[in-house]
Amino acid sequence: MPRQKKIRSLKDLLEIAKKMPGQKVLALAGAAQEEGLKSVREASRHKLIKPLLVGEKKEILRICRKLKIPTRGLEIVDEPDPKQMTAKAVELCREGRADILMKGTVGTAEILRAILDRDTGLGRGGLLSNITLFDSPIEKRLMFMTDPAVNINPDISRKVDMLRNAIWVANRLGFTRPKVAVLAAIEKINKDMPATVDAAMIAKMAEAGQFPDADVAGPYALDIAVSKEAARMKKIKGPVAGKADVLMCPEINSANVLYKALVYFAGTEMANALVGVKAPLVMSSRSDSALTKLYTMALSAILAETKQE
Repeated sequence: MPRQKKIRSLKDLLEIAKKMPGQKVLALAGAAQEEGLKSVREASRHKLIKPLLVGEKKEILRICRKLKIPTRGLEIVDEPDPKQMTAKAVELCREGRADILMKGTVGTAEILRAILDRDTGLGRGGLLSNITLFDSPIEKRLMFMTDPAVNINPDISRKVDMLRNAIWVANRLGFTRPKVAVLAAIEKINKDMPATVDAAMIAKMAEAGQFPDADVAGPYALDIAVSKEAARMKKIKGPVAGKADVLMCPEINSANVLYKALVYFAGTEMANALVGVKAPLVMSSRSDSALTKLYTMALSAILAETKQE
């Protein structure tokens, strides 16, 4: 894949995905679902993806008729059994017949189990993690955060893998050297606050050259990560202070709260990708807006262009 020019907004992300040559095939596991069919229909209308629907064909066609979704040329794999439809969708991605996997009616645990199966899944030996993109509410630029959806209370090893996944995504979107802030409540190491200890260790690893494609610093409180004025007042210097591209949260609680605060207080749209496996995974929440779902599929289509090593 040629080097991508730095993407500066979610709108730019969508426009770039629209112009990509050839449509990526998206396998929707459990396609007999109104929300899922609406989402893939909209993404298909924007020429982001070509849908491949896996589920009970009769029910899928019934819902399509109800939603007035054209069915001519629609590829459907008829499979009524939930476990088998999950396995089939994963198999399609593993064999290269689909580029993106999307969760429909199948359970989250079921699809993750199928993806991570050592013999028949999509694992590549790394960690599955969520990367979220959003337009900064305070500056006109694209930012990233991890992980509000998958890893609950990661240890230092998992945090390193999450960081590598986030850097990989940022690099794919033209951030040749993203600035990563490893977040905590304060900037000083406090043994009673394990997040500060982990952040300091990761920062030391970065100093030793273990993340050559990024600038990594921490522990940083959120204000130090995103506000140049706050960094100046606290006399914290460096390439990341006040200019972070990637916000790495300590665990799922803080990441999920930050995610929902951005959505509900600031009206921010998002794009999400689950990476670390051989095909990007779309697992949109029912509460996600239609635009967030569209941005998410645009992101997955771009990431599917390059296989993660």
